[in-house]
Amino acid sequence: MTSRSQRSGKSPTRGNPPSGNSPGRKSDSSKKSSSSSYGSSGSVKSHDSRQGPPTHPKIVHPDPAPPGYERIKDTLVRDRGEKWLPPPKAEKKISPEILKQAQNISAKTEMRDGKPYNPREKFIEEHTPVPRMNLPPRNAYNKSGKEVEVLMNAYPIIKFPTRPVFQYEVNAMLGKWKASAGPDDPPEKGQYMEQDQEILRKVFYRSKVRKERLPDAIYDGKHIAWSLVNLHRQLRDKFVYPSGWRRPVGTRSDVYGEEICLIMSVRRKLYLGTINEWLAKKRPLDETVMEALNFLDHLIRDYPAQEFTALKRSYFFEKLESHEDPEIRKIADKSHWPLLQSGATCYRGAFQTIRSSPCGLYLNLDIAHAVFYSRTSLMDIIRGILGIDDRAKLARILEPILDDNGVREETPEFVKVSKRIHGIRVCPDFEGYPLSQRSYTIDHLINGGAKEYMIKIDDPATGKSQRTSIYDYFRKKYNLNLKYPKTVLVQMTRSSVIFPLEILFVRHLQRWPHKLDERMAADMIKWTAVKPIGRLDAILNCQKILDHANDPNLKNYGMKIGTSMIKTKARLLPNPEIQFGNVKHNPGTTGRWDLRGKKFLRPNTKALECWGIGFIAGYRSSITHDQVHQWHEHFEKLFKQHGGVYKNKALSIELRDDIGVAMKTLYEKTRETWGTLPQLLVIIVPDKNSFSYMRIKKSCDCRWGVPSQVLQSRHCMDNKPQYISNVLMKVNAKLGGVTSRAIPKTPLSTLRPQSIIIGADVTHPMLGVWTPSLAAMCISNDPQGISYMGGCQSNGDLKEIIKPDNVREILFPLMMEWNATLGRGGKSAKHIYYFRDGVSESEYSEILHKEVAAIKKVAAECLKVDRWPGKMTVVIANKRHHLRAFPKTTDKNASDRNGNPLPGLLVDRDVTSAHGWDFLLYSHAALQGTSRPVHYTVLLDEIGHKPEELENLIYEHCYQYVRSTTPVSVHPSIYYAHLISVRARHHEDIPASSGPQHGTRVPMRRELEHPRHKEKEEFREKQKEHQEEMLKGNTGHRFGESVPKTIKGPQSPGSQTSSQDAKDRDDKQDPKLAGSRLLPIIGTGNRLSYKMWWI
Repeated sequence: MTSRSQRSGKSPTRGNPPSGNSPGRKSDSSKKSSSSSYGSSGSVKSHDSRQGPPTHPKIVHPDPAPPGYERIKDTLVRDRGEKWLPPPKAEKKISPEILKQAQNISAKTEMRDGKPYNPREKFIEEHTPVPRMNLPPRNAYNKSGKEVEVLMNAYPIIKFPTRPVFQYEVNAMLGKWKASAGPDDPPEKGQYMEQDQEILRKVFYRSKVRKERLPDAIYDGKHIAWSLVNLHRQLRDKFVYPSGWRRPVGTRSDVYGEEICLIMSVRRKLYLGTINEWLAKKRPLDETVMEALNFLDHLIRDYPAQEFTALKRSYFFEKLESHEDPEIRKIADKSHWPLLQSGATCYRGAFQTIRSSPCGLYLNLDIAHAVFYSRTSLMDIIRGILGIDDRAKLARILEPILDDNGVREETPEFVKVSKRIHGIRVCPDFEGYPLSQRSYTIDHLINGGAKEYMIKIDDPATGKSQRTSIYDYFRKKYNLNLKYPKTVLVQMTRSSVIFPLEILFVRHLQRWPHKLDERMAADMIKWTAVKPIGRLDAILNCQKILDHANDPNLKNYGMKIGTSMIKTKARLLPNPEIQFGNVKHNPGTTGRWDLRGKKFLRPNTKALECWGIGFIAGYRSSITHDQVHQWHEHFEKLFKQHGGVYKNKALSIELRDDIGVAMKTLYEKTRETWGTLPQLLVIIVPDKNSFSYMRIKKSCDCRWGVPSQVLQSRHCMDNKPQYISNVLMKVNAKLGGVTSRAIPKTPLSTLRPQSIIIGADVTHPMLGVWTPSLAAMCISNDPQGISYMGGCQSNGDLKEIIKPDNVREILFPLMMEWNATLGRGGKSAKHIYYFRDGVSESEYSEILHKEVAAIKKVAAECLKVDRWPGKMTVVIANKRHHLRAFPKTTDKNASDRNGNPLPGLLVDRDVTSAHGWDFLLYSHAALQGTSRPVHYTVLLDEIGHKPEELENLIYEHCYQYVRSTTPVSVHPSIYYAHLISVRARHHEDIPASSGPQHGTRVPMRRELEHPRHKEKEEFREKQKEHQEEMLKGNTGHRFGESVPKTIKGPQSPGSQTSSQDAKDRDDKQDPKLAGSRLLPIIGTGNRLSYKMWWI
């Protein structure tokens, strides 16, 4: 066991705590700061807290000047004469531990893929943290368009604490102490509760000594606490481990005793006054400032987390009906919505976080939604899971059934329910039961009834034990006659605790851990999609419930939050005109248009002559041959009206085979009929089946390399012209055409000559399914940035940053294609716009140091030079935020009929970054609910844009999305990258006939590596076998007695996976997933296509 000083990183010298993190475990404050919402920062050296806040060293400009700048004395001057101070370059700091590990790796350089590869250097590069960076400053504000006033869901922080705050490390030790042991003496045998956060929280809030000596302590729920009080010595509080608490695995009371000790030690001193210096731009966003901001974030979270159900920064209210405010009690029934026949309820809560702006700090307050188990009986929840209305019917379905040999069978309903209810905390409640508030955690169902399951109980009168059934036990002891004695029993995680199903209830809010099906999701969206006026009222109600003015922690530390929302001056940017082949259209502020009487700007370059239509037959909702013919006639007519080049009618085939065989039949007959490769395959399916869609796309993309279009039969039966025109936009794009383009009204918002737009996105698999993350990138394929070409590759296990090898593999052939076609004689682009989606602010530095560097390296490689001479602009798009704008509903120049902002609303002040260049942009018209802006952050602007140039360019390009007659909410290049990654998910190198790969949950690698996983699996198998014996009447045990350890059962396959096995599996799948996991697109060896096949 390591000593306390080794575990906490405390210096041997008393009174001089180090400022860095402990070597054994990363400090929780550093974790919090890395994911905070304040941006990135520069690293600082270690500092003695007794000397006051550390000062920032003098900035030394790098030399020589970056491309596009000229050094005049000590100032860099942009080509246009604008002065600009670049951020200082931070060097990577390699830790001694990494260098020591690297000594065991070969340093021999070898050739891989024609390039030198050094394993040791590669290891050091991958394990060295990227230095923090400073965002480019905002030079001015956008002045185009009209000025409008909007209300933001943000409250100014009028006052925040500036006194020093002391940060403590929190831990707890379960152990056995001698009777004569002093308060600082170690136990004879002890175990730290480092990983058990539930025990830590209970110990912290129960400790009387902590309440006396640190009554103002703020706790993060893990290992860190803060207080205004400085305890110069370690705080320890020992008390008897409560009998009602769960004991951690491997801590038997006869070995580790019955006492637990809370241990708190001062680790550092926080200077909150540095926040004012940072806001005044007198110091950078260094570690000292981020630690102070992290404390403020926990200060506003501590009290609500104790009063309500907390999910990170969101809080949900379960007892509003008893609130002291009568106005709050009136909305109690509006704070939750039962999802029909599911056993789940959607709750509306509050979200709050602290953000910075040029005007200071503010509180971002919004509503949040989450799905929980319904607070009802367990039988009602199971009825919802199985979709059964009647309790008696449910009891009959769950009753054990016997096969011909008299062996109990587990029905599909039993297996489904047993898996779905695992982990739910329930309370037994019936008349006469004294512990109705005590909760237990469900492990699984027992396939046996209360009249069959035999137990042993002690008779206190005679001292003898006798065997009885659970039904008789409850009847005799509690005078309870079970209504459903034949239905299944419920086994809790405590091996000795078993209850009948009908007496269990869910009392408190517990998160619904399963994926919502389509019906539940639709029901949830119907309730959560509230109009702006309803959302604004809900936010005001959340403000009343949280009641910041009476928050004891805010009062104690001296924080005051304003009661009125921030009003800001926004801009309504001028919308572009839409240029079609024969006419221009001005959509105004409506944000929508149609294709009636309009021709494609650029129709398909080659006439559509070899194509086929296949329609799935044999279903009630299937389309008939005559209906296909009618749809075909309308398709041909409208295609010609829109200017499409059309030559031959399609070959129509009825398909009745399996979808894989049917697609092969359609492809081969189309090719035989026209004597050439098909240009397009249209498949009409009877319903919206995602698995059938996946098999169709996989066959067309990876087997034949032909564009495909999947349609639903009900839409084809309706034969509406608008639907066919929308389909034709996609077909035209797949055949190389362009629907329209946006003509900007701002002269300088057009793309500059020799410019490339790159969009990138990384999608991750859903929880519980191991498939790789997919990185997709696309680049513009014309001077206006309308059509794109792109590719995708696997990016490892939950890796957000795109690997440099993947950047090169995707972009190199695309850039070579661009140079050959648009580069005017093989020249490279002079300007690159890089739009990136899905990254948090803590990853900005990695984007610049890895992805942007890799893009520049590829551009230089295409030119066969050492350094690419062009300039880049890097913009991050983020939709995962809680800022909303509320214009006046009476202002028709700012809001639509639902109260949402009009397309083109730009918010660039008062709630944006205090130092960087960012803005909120509404580029779309919301169909329902409250519209959400996209938060754009400019990480790099070597090109040198004015706000009107870049911000208007992004807005106008949202009108050029080729498959929509409305502007989209985010830049089209990001949309295309997302579509590519979603399509590539169907290209996994596995047989499609093996079934969907994203349905059944499998244990994740981190679960398999957990030391308790194998023990849990073995224990469950032993329980199951022992319960079978008891149902047969062969054995029994006392009600409250543990299952005998001599019973052995088979292990599940998952429990046999060791940590090394999981690591070996990851090593085999991760490094070369790019070549082995995803199938190539036909005709290209690198999974790339120069057409918009993903549309």
